[in-house]
Amino acid sequence: MRAHILIATGLLLAGAVAARAQSAQNPQSATLDKTACLPREQNGVVRATLPALTTGQSPRLYFRWREHEDFYWVALEAEPGNRYWAIPPKPEPRNEQVELYSAVVDATGRAVARSESQLVKVTDDCKVRLSEKERGVADNLTVGETSAKQQGQKVLAFLCDGVVTRVNHAGIRRSDEVCRACVIAWWQRKAILIPAAVTGIGVIVSDAPEPSPSRP
Repeated sequence: MRAHILIATGLLLAGAVAARAQSAQNPQSATLDKTACLPREQNGVVRATLPALTTGQSPRLYFRWREHEDFYWVALEAEPGNRYWAIPPKPEPRNEQVELYSAVVDATGRAVARSESQLVKVTDDCKVRLSEKERGVADNLTVGETSAKQQGQKVLAFLCDGVVTRVNHAGIRRSDEVCRACVIAWWQRKAILIPAAVTGIGVIVSDAPEPSPSRP
């Protein structure tokens, strides 16, 4: 009788260990709300419910142009009741569908909880009104990378607008060198064009100003 009890106890313990191992391999305890659409060339908002976080864990929304290359991620912002929201970058005109999932990751970036993936259509008539707090995040996005080949490259099929900071696959934070370079080039060109706009005088402007002639 005692042997049967020990065997049964051992089987129960083995089952619990196997269940924990399977859960670790296939974490599904996070939930991503159904998102009806994302606006083309504008910011949308995605919402999720996650389990309680412990020390060292971070909530993330992973996204990519459907079936194109590796995922990127942005941080999920906390609300009361284990509720979260995130703002992905603005989809480009060619981006017709975005693949999303929410996750909780540990300090090494390993997912300890993850939702099922969701495909969301990008449409011209998708209407999203961001709150003041959501707009602040949208204008100062930090985009994380999941592979080495993403570093130094634009976020695939998403606009630069609002993307300020990047985090590479090793967790190292930096300014977005691609989008920042485009903004600097635009402002430099705008500075050259301002005098003609102010004076109203038709002039031909090159990309760089001519050097001033030296005085006799």
